[in-house]
Amino acid sequence: MKKLIILVSIISALFALDVQSFVKNLIGEQKYQTYKNLISQTINENNATIESIIVSLKENGLIDLFFDKPKIFETSFVFKDNNPELDTKILNDSLKNLGYFYFYPSEIKTNGTYDITIEMNSGQFIDPLLFLREMKNHNCIILNIKKDEYYTYTIDCSDADLNVTKLTDNVQNLTNTQGEYWVDTNGYSKVVIKTSKYDKWYPYVVFYDKNLNILNIITSKNIQRIVTAKIPDDCKYIKIRDNYSKENIKRGIFIKGIK
Repeated sequence: MKKLIILVSIISALFALDVQSFVKNLIGEQKYQTYKNLISQTINENNATIESIIVSLKENGLIDLFFDKPKIFETSFVFKDNNPELDTKILNDSLKNLGYFYFYPSEIKTNGTYDITIEMNSGQFIDPLLFLREMKNHNCIILNIKKDEYYTYTIDCSDADLNVTKLTDNVQNLTNTQGEYWVDTNGYSKVVIKTSKYDKWYPYVVFYDKNLNILNIITSKNIQRIVTAKIPDDCKYIKIRDNYSKENIKRGIFIKGIK
């Protein structure tokens, strides 16, 4: 059912796509008029998607991403689903997966949509094709991209998924240099978390619903090696870290689900 909903959303977005307007928004009116014949020859308007259009424009060198030298610039994101907690998490994860670690919000607005503008220092704009594909990994749909001085992305994450490790019956060894672990409960009723005997873990475990509303928190000021916990009803995600320092679980965690 979830895949069907996503498919319907994608199809709806495609039917609403005005190819000429989209291309003009992305590369500008002047460049569009200059290369209009090339664009019409390489983009089939009858079955074009946002992804296929960007691929074609990039292959023909019509998307300028690089600066003469690094500079500070902004990028705006408009989330139609208006779910600030989940949208922010997905955006942060996606940008970090693309290699952007140093950015901060310069403006945030919520008025029917969740709008966030970030500022970063880089030698190029965020690659729209790579960003689109990264968002697809989270079941988010890019509805539109517009470039004036900077880029603005319109996104729908109504059926989003964090794309994190899923609990299973088998013990999984997870490592993360940041010392923070996210897992999908995957329908399990209990979770078992174990750390290395060489680590000193002060547990901090947070249970979230699908919209990242907190359902429960387990925390301790005492060292523990194993935590077995009941997963709350409606829990979709679990975050695991140390109460004080990532160094306390630097060797990773071992985790499994119990039905």
